[in-house]
Amino acid sequence: MYRPTHTPISPEFYTDPNTSAVLPNPFELVAWNVQKTDFTPYSLTELSEVIPVPKVDLLSMQEARTQDGQPRFFNLPYLMAPNLQRGGRHYGVVTASRVQMQAQAQCLTQSRELGWATHKTALITRHPMPDGQWLTHLNIHAINFVSHALFKQELQTIWRHLAEHSGPMILSGDFNSWNRTRAMTLQKATDQLGLKKVAYPSDRGIRRLNRQPLDHVFYRGLEVVSAEVLSVPHISDHNPLSVCFAMLDGSAGNA
Repeated sequence: MYRPTHTPISPEFYTDPNTSAVLPNPFELVAWNVQKTDFTPYSLTELSEVIPVPKVDLLSMQEARTQDGQPRFFNLPYLMAPNLQRGGRHYGVVTASRVQMQAQAQCLTQSRELGWATHKTALITRHPMPDGQWLTHLNIHAINFVSHALFKQELQTIWRHLAEHSGPMILSGDFNSWNRTRAMTLQKATDQLGLKKVAYPSDRGIRRLNRQPLDHVFYRGLEVVSAEVLSVPHISDHNPLSVCFAMLDGSAGNA
């Protein structure tokens, strides 16, 4: 049902000559399930004018909506891996950045969600860092409304792509980890990659189901400078997660 027949990912989205060559140190990540909110009128508007965040360097959105030919997302070049297509509109995960990036893999689930007959999707990108390393980033909206066996199988498929990458890594998005079994499977999977989970001074605003948080940010090869759950319930039923990351040695300075 509405399976995308093509992807809007195109070199024109991430070879913008106005983008920076490398991520700054430190850099700001925002991860947010925007619940199919139509931000098309704000495509050339800075995210800081919509929600209370500083200058964002890496934006990870789930349930994002774009239109054919849309050049930017919150005034940032972007890449998209859609899971739904209706006419000239696409829905899926969007990774946007003011830094040049490379698309590595799009992971449309093999399984479809019961009741909706829809797939879910994930996008793996790479981002240059000032010390010469590359940051690998996974933006994911994990599959829901399937058996735990299928949930685990879909994670394993994505993990095979991630296992190819060494160095700094961030996983962010809506993992649909809404029960203890899913949460434990996710924890074991992130442990395999040597990832830590970002902790927040207060996590009350994180979207939950059955008392289990759905949205997460995991990382390795970096340090967390600050982390915050923003409250914007008037826009989506998920709140944005804002995390400031720095390189471990902190020696590169601002790029």
